[in-house]
Amino acid sequence: MARVEDLKNAPEHIKIIDIRKKPDEMQIPGSVRYSGEALENAEHLPFGKDEQVVLYCGSGNSCSRIAQTLRDKGYAHAQALEGGYAAWKDAELPLEPITELRELRSDA
Repeated sequence: MARVEDLKNAPEHIKIIDIRKKPDEMQIPGSVRYSGEALENAEHLPFGKDEQVVLYCGSGNSCSRIAQTLRDKGYAHAQALEGGYAAWKDAELPLEPITELRELRSDA
Protein backbone atom coordinates (compact mmCIF):
# COMPACT_ATOMS: atom_id res chain seq x y z
CA MET A 1 0.00 0.00 0.00
CA ALA A 2 1.33 3.42 -0.94
CA ARG A 3 1.11 6.26 1.57
CA VAL A 4 0.38 9.90 0.78
CA GLU A 5 3.92 10.75 1.93
CA ASP A 6 5.37 8.27 -0.57
CA LEU A 7 3.25 9.51 -3.45
CA LYS A 8 3.83 13.22 -2.98
CA ASN A 9 7.56 12.70 -3.62
CA ALA A 10 7.13 9.88 -6.14
CA PRO A 11 9.36 9.68 -9.19
CA GLU A 12 7.71 10.58 -12.49
CA HIS A 13 7.83 7.00 -13.78
CA ILE A 14 5.17 5.92 -11.26
CA LYS A 15 1.75 5.83 -12.90
CA ILE A 16 -1.03 7.32 -10.79
CA ILE A 17 -4.50 6.10 -11.70
CA ASP A 18 -7.75 7.65 -10.50
CA ILE A 19 -10.54 5.05 -10.38
CA ARG A 20 -13.14 7.12 -8.49
CA LYS A 21 -16.68 6.44 -9.71
CA LYS A 22 -18.01 9.85 -8.67
CA PRO A 23 -15.06 12.26 -8.68
CA ASP A 24 -15.24 15.93 -7.86
CA GLU A 25 -13.66 18.45 -10.27
CA MET A 26 -10.08 17.83 -9.10
CA GLN A 27 -7.52 15.02 -9.10
CA ILE A 28 -4.04 14.23 -7.81
CA PRO A 29 -1.51 15.86 -10.17
CA GLY A 30 -0.37 13.59 -12.98
CA SER A 31 -3.27 11.17 -12.59
CA VAL A 32 -5.01 9.45 -15.44
CA ARG A 33 -8.59 8.26 -15.07
CA TYR A 34 -9.80 4.75 -15.82
CA SER A 35 -12.74 2.69 -14.67
CA GLY A 36 -11.64 0.39 -11.85
CA GLU A 37 -13.97 -2.31 -13.13
CA ALA A 38 -12.47 -2.02 -16.61
CA LEU A 39 -8.95 -2.37 -15.16
CA GLU A 40 -9.99 -5.48 -13.25
CA ASN A 41 -11.53 -7.15 -16.28
CA ALA A 42 -9.34 -6.00 -19.17
CA GLU A 43 -6.96 -8.31 -20.97
CA HIS A 44 -4.67 -5.43 -21.97
CA LEU A 45 -3.84 -2.73 -19.43
CA PRO A 46 -2.31 0.72 -20.04
CA PHE A 47 0.85 -0.28 -18.15
CA GLY A 48 3.24 -3.20 -18.07
CA LYS A 49 3.55 -5.89 -15.43
CA ASP A 50 6.90 -4.44 -14.33
CA GLU A 51 5.71 -0.82 -13.98
CA GLN A 52 4.95 0.84 -10.67
CA VAL A 53 1.28 1.82 -10.48
CA VAL A 54 -0.64 3.53 -7.67
CA LEU A 55 -4.44 3.36 -7.84
CA TYR A 56 -6.69 5.62 -5.83
CA CYS A 57 -10.39 5.78 -5.19
CA GLY A 58 -12.33 7.97 -2.80
CA SER A 59 -11.37 6.32 0.48
CA GLY A 60 -8.94 3.50 -0.33
CA ASN A 61 -11.32 0.53 -0.21
CA SER A 62 -12.07 -0.12 -3.89
CA CYS A 63 -8.53 0.64 -5.02
CA SER A 64 -7.13 -1.83 -2.45
CA ARG A 65 -9.29 -4.61 -3.86
CA ILE A 66 -8.47 -3.75 -7.48
CA ALA A 67 -4.74 -3.43 -6.76
CA GLN A 68 -4.86 -6.92 -5.22
CA THR A 69 -6.64 -8.27 -8.30
CA LEU A 70 -3.93 -6.75 -10.51
CA ARG A 71 -1.17 -8.24 -8.35
CA ASP A 72 -2.91 -11.62 -8.62
CA LYS A 73 -2.71 -11.19 -12.42
CA GLY A 74 1.04 -10.61 -12.26
CA TYR A 75 1.21 -6.83 -11.90
CA ALA A 76 3.49 -7.09 -8.88
CA HIS A 77 3.97 -3.35 -8.44
CA ALA A 78 0.27 -2.37 -8.37
CA GLN A 79 -0.52 -0.56 -5.13
CA ALA A 80 -3.44 1.30 -3.61
CA LEU A 81 -3.14 4.73 -2.05
CA GLU A 82 -3.84 4.33 1.66
CA GLY A 83 -6.88 6.45 2.49
CA GLY A 84 -7.46 7.23 -1.19
CA TYR A 85 -8.21 10.68 -2.55
CA ALA A 86 -9.63 11.73 0.83
CA ALA A 87 -6.21 11.25 2.48
CA TRP A 88 -4.49 13.31 -0.22
CA LYS A 89 -7.07 16.08 0.08
CA ASP A 90 -6.95 16.00 3.92
CA ALA A 91 -3.17 16.47 3.72
CA GLU A 92 -3.88 19.69 1.75
CA LEU A 93 -1.59 18.60 -1.08
CA PRO A 94 -1.83 20.10 -4.57
CA LEU A 95 -4.67 19.15 -6.89
CA GLU A 96 -5.26 19.78 -10.58
CA PRO A 97 -8.42 19.91 -12.71
CA ILE A 98 -9.76 16.48 -13.47
CA THR A 99 -9.11 14.87 -16.84
CA GLU A 100 -11.48 12.85 -19.01
CA LEU A 101 -12.13 9.19 -18.23
CA ARG A 102 -9.99 7.10 -20.57
CA GLU A 103 -11.26 3.99 -22.27
CA LEU A 104 -9.19 0.82 -22.37
CA ARG A 105 -8.39 -0.34 -25.87
CA SER A 106 -9.38 -3.90 -26.63
CA ASP A 107 -6.65 -4.28 -29.25
CA ALA A 108 -3.72 -2.95 -27.19
